[in-house]
Amino acid sequence: MRVRKFIRSHFRRYYRRSLWSFAWRIGVESTVVSLVAGVLLFFLRAPERDLSGISYETIALLAIVFAPVFETLILQALPLLIARKLKASFGAQVALGTGIFALAHCAEGIATVLAAGIVCGFYFCFTYAFWQRKGHWPAFLATAGSHAVHNAISVAMMGIFGK
Repeated sequence: MRVRKFIRSHFRRYYRRSLWSFAWRIGVESTVVSLVAGVLLFFLRAPERDLSGISYETIALLAIVFAPVFETLILQALPLLIARKLKASFGAQVALGTGIFALAHCAEGIATVLAAGIVCGFYFCFTYAFWQRKGHWPAFLATAGSHAVHNAISVAMMGIFGK
């Protein structure tokens, strides 16, 4: 119960933030949490995704520009819109979107499903569901923005430490 209460109070602190303050913090926090998950998976010898056939520049363009836009539209906006129309609770919207985001990353392996799909899926769906209350455009901007921040940090780390 204490863990649940801590998590709930932690995320409620985001409610007072402006759109950009919310988005960049979610982007950074999701990166840190997914890195922790990634390190644990590394020590458990989970297979890594193979990006050897793709240039660094292409990865950067896809990850920072295209993925945030298209994944926000297809994996957050659409499922959460449907869930909201069906009167799903905030938590159910986030859970549904997280599951869909994780499923969309299945082809990349179990490590990506866990570290990116579930962890980041939760953060991005939480962001979309929260900002959707203020409208679709703020929800899209906050979610795609936090996703772009997350991916930019990840791509920069790939450049520094290697693919």
